[in-house]
Amino acid sequence: MTRTLTLTLGFLALTGCVSVVDAREGGAQRNCRFEQRCGNIGSGQNYANVDECLVAKRKTFQDLWPTDKCDGRINGQTLNVCFQAIENTQCNNIVDFIATFSKCEANDVCTEGAPKGCNCGNGETCCNNACTNLQNDRNNCGGCGTTCGSGLSCQSGVCR
Repeated sequence: MTRTLTLTLGFLALTGCVSVVDAREGGAQRNCRFEQRCGNIGSGQNYANVDECLVAKRKTFQDLWPTDKCDGRINGQTLNVCFQAIENTQCNNIVDFIATFSKCEANDVCTEGAPKGCNCGNGETCCNNACTNLQNDRNNCGGCGTTCGSGLSCQSGVCR
């Protein structure tokens, strides 16, 4: 189940539409993989096991990306930058750790003041809380809610 969630979160981050709960979970999972890779999980280490690490990291990301600032306002592109930075952070390198943290701040990952819904990547628009490409989505062709009739497809934002 954890592996499936991680893969799903990776897909959501790449498409630009992700909930704050999923973003936090993705951050916690990636941080615990970092901790495990660096030898910080196990008997006598920072965390006794992965579950203990996940509990701590979920709390960290809840504090880092608070609901009042982030709910419905996760920027998928900068979230993906944060996730990649976590995955590439070197063990025992404080400068690298600080650089990673700076890519995961709420001001980057949360788009405060944006309307609730999703913050979509390039070429996508948020329609009914889902990212879509108005150029080829037959249910949102050229604009949210514009549906192409039977036998028609959406091509370059026009039903044909």
